Amino acid sequence: MAFRETSDFDAPVPGMSLTHEVGARPWQTPPEFVSIEEALDYYIPRLTDTNYMGRLIDIIETKIPLTSIADTLTLGGVMQGLHTIDVAVLVNPILVELMEGIAKNAEVDYVVGDDEGIDDAPDSMLIKKAMKKIDNMDISSVVEPEKNNDVESKSSGLMSRRGEK
Repeated sequence: MAFRETSDFDAPVPGMSLTHEVGARPWQTPPEFVSIEEALDYYIPRLTDTNYMGRLIDIIETKIPLTSIADTLTLGGVMQGLHTIDVAVLVNPILVELMEGIAKNAEVDYVVGDDEGIDDAPDSMLIKKAMKKIDNMDISSVVEPEKNNDVESKSSGLMSRRGEK
C-alpha cells in the first residue's frame, strides 16, 4: 500500500464549487470598523443627518420599536462588511438611546421594544372601534363585481386528461 501524501482534511467541502470564492462576500472580508467607536462614528452622522432624520421620525411614528430599527441598521452593516456581529450587538443600545433622544426632541411618541410584559394580543377596544368603522363603510362602490366569463378552455397539453376535449 502506497503512502498518501495528501490529507483527507485538505479536500474541498461538498458543494464548494457551487458557491462563490472565500472572501468574495462582504462579510467574509475583514470589517471596516473594528471598534464600537468607529462604528458609532459611522452611524451617528447618518442618523442625525437632516434628510435621514425626517424619514427616521416617520418610521418612529408608526410605532415600530426602536430596538427593531437599530437591529435592522446594524444587520445591514454586518452584511455590508462594515463591522462584525459582536460590534453590532454592542452598538445597538447606543443607537436606541440616540433614536429615543431624536423622538423626544421631535415630540413623537415612540416604542422602545424592550418591555418585558408586552401582551401580544391587540386591545379589545381597538378591535371594537375598527369593527364599527368596517360596519359603517359602504364597500359596494369599492369592490367591483366579478365578471362571469363562461369561456371554456380546451386543454390539449401533455398533462390533460384523456376524456377531455
